[in-house]
Amino acid sequence: MEIIPLVIPFPAEFGRAGKGTNSYLVKGSEKCIMIDTGLDGEGNRAYINDALKRASGGRLDAILLTHGHIDHYGLASYLHQKTGAVIMINDKDSCYLDAYEKSIDEWFVRIYEPAVEGGFSKKELDDAKMMMRIVARIMNAPKEYTTFKELRLDLDGWTVDSIDLPGHTMGSVGYVVGDAVFCGDAALDGGVNVLDLKEEFVTLQKLKIFKKVYAGHGKTPLGPQDLEALEGRFISRLEDVLRASRQGATLKEIYEKVYFESTSNPYIPYRLVHPLNQLISYLRYLESEGYVAKSGNRWMSFSEKI
Repeated sequence: MEIIPLVIPFPAEFGRAGKGTNSYLVKGSEKCIMIDTGLDGEGNRAYINDALKRASGGRLDAILLTHGHIDHYGLASYLHQKTGAVIMINDKDSCYLDAYEKSIDEWFVRIYEPAVEGGFSKKELDDAKMMMRIVARIMNAPKEYTTFKELRLDLDGWTVDSIDLPGHTMGSVGYVVGDAVFCGDAALDGGVNVLDLKEEFVTLQKLKIFKKVYAGHGKTPLGPQDLEALEGRFISRLEDVLRASRQGATLKEIYEKVYFESTSNPYIPYRLVHPLNQLISYLRYLESEGYVAKSGNRWMSFSEKI
């Protein structure tokens, strides 16, 4: 078995120059699978085609998605049409492929009310939502794909098994091959963007049993020390939130203290909504654990340490 890491760049409109999605070709003696595809674009298509030609003569048998975010499935439709590779995703995340714009709308429903109540303007939220929908609209979502609850594939004698890794999304999975796991965004060096922090802490414990953890962005593979550092980063950020709300603070006041910015460029919407979504997840976790309480539109912490 051979693992071929690739980095698929983000388009300029994502406002993250120099960054991209980690994608992996995993090759057996004959078969070849791809784990996550990165975003679509002419340059990315040419890059993938060249990588496939060198790795397998252009053969691609399956595309396994770790979760349903567009930066992980963007090229899947193109590659399916070109190679016939079957696209596979956990059934809990298939909603993203069915209608990504709708999933953006549902995401904003989750954050919109607490954000407005917490001091963010409706206009800046609506502008960010509009730009995210425009970007989603220009990406081709796969029309044909297979869902699973549990997955096992044969790769020329190697077994590829799925493992549930909820937290970043509720349908996030990893793919286990030997002593390695491809985890998508379930663990990122320095990354702290999750939907459910309680689930994420459980996921990090699962990942510690593997010698190599192939991540969806940035440094890869990760080792046990990297996962320990990521746990520490989550704790540190939670304590930042506790300190910011010690005397009572609105959501926007906490946001400004923790993320050191009060405005965002609406043309790069992720700079607003990702930290905002994360902050709401942190506060909900801290509330469930008894560290903070909400009165009116203000949050109050009872401690500065976890």
